Amino acid sequence: MSTPAHAPQTVGELRRLLDELGNPWTVDPGLADDDPLPDPPRGALKEDEVPAEVRLAALPEDVDLGDLISSQPPANPELRARWREVGLLPPEEGDAS
Repeated sequence: MSTPAHAPQTVGELRRLLDELGNPWTVDPGLADDDPLPDPPRGALKEDEVPAEVRLAALPEDVDLGDLISSQPPANPELRARWREVGLLPPEEGDAS
């Protein structure tokens, strides 16, 4: 098994590479071998792509970020427990930690 000289550029190149590697993944059968690999957008918008009406204002420098974060604790119980461990939330009543 050899390392490819470059990343696959087409669906067919990806299919051949997966086959060579013995990888059980499959490529969408609706794509032709000559099709370029899809490149869906990833991640967040760039700042200038966010509509002005939904942009958040910058926080003033004197804001206590710890207080701000702990004022809206997570609903996830494991994450809440972790926040307690690191001091972002006070211990629960009856909690000896």
